[in-house]
Amino acid sequence: MKVPRHIVEARRESIAQLIGERGYLPVHDISSRFGISEATVRRDLVHLASQRRLTRTRGGALNEFNRRLASVDERRSSEALAKRAIGRAGAGMARPGMTVYIDAGSTPLAVAEALLALGVPGLRVVTPSLAAAEILVGLPDASVHVPGGLYLGRQRMVAGASSAKALRAWSFDLAFVGSEGVDRRGLHNSQEDIIAVTHALLEVSERVVLCLTRSKIGASGPVRVVPTLDGFTLLTNATPAEIRAARLPLGGCRLVHVAAASP
Repeated sequence: MKVPRHIVEARRESIAQLIGERGYLPVHDISSRFGISEATVRRDLVHLASQRRLTRTRGGALNEFNRRLASVDERRSSEALAKRAIGRAGAGMARPGMTVYIDAGSTPLAVAEALLALGVPGLRVVTPSLAAAEILVGLPDASVHVPGGLYLGRQRMVAGASSAKALRAWSFDLAFVGSEGVDRRGLHNSQEDIIAVTHALLEVSERVVLCLTRSKIGASGPVRVVPTLDGFTLLTNATPAEIRAARLPLGGCRLVHVAAASP
């Protein structure tokens, strides 16, 4: 029996929204969730891909995050002085022999560059960013680990639901993370896979350092990570007045202001 068109369209819209939230879903998960055959799932994914709602992958589908967001190389040039200042301040927190997590954003990448410039020895580093990994292998006596996942070429990173699970096997002295933004409603990011990683880091890290340029202060994003910055260290070039104006839910957050110096 042919399924009415409006039911098919509603199902496809729900699939697109779910993948938009989760970042990635395999065919068998979609089939189970919606009670449809894997062949029907593949037809729905072909249709949604033709509308540029998602990207098909082997065995599943990925949201348009990888295409929609500017590449990591493009983002590195935006607010470059502020990112370098944040990077230097973050790298100054590291001590020889620490275990450190470096997120895949362009601002955490500046921390990786500053760590190399400082030459902090003996670090164990975990990062989903291939750009950061390539930088950090130059540190003396460093060991650099990249968790498995789906490779996003434009972002030069790995992603996926397995990342958060892998991180729970570690214990970090410092974790440097980025975000889409933070406003009075809390911390926000682009998709649930990334948010799951942040939640895992809060569980296994002695200190989670949120690296945000002033453009992210007062900004929002598709999905909320947490409603308060309690437990974070916020490293930013936004002024105290700008932070007060944004009415951020700081809670017990440690605030570190950095000034963006000349090149």
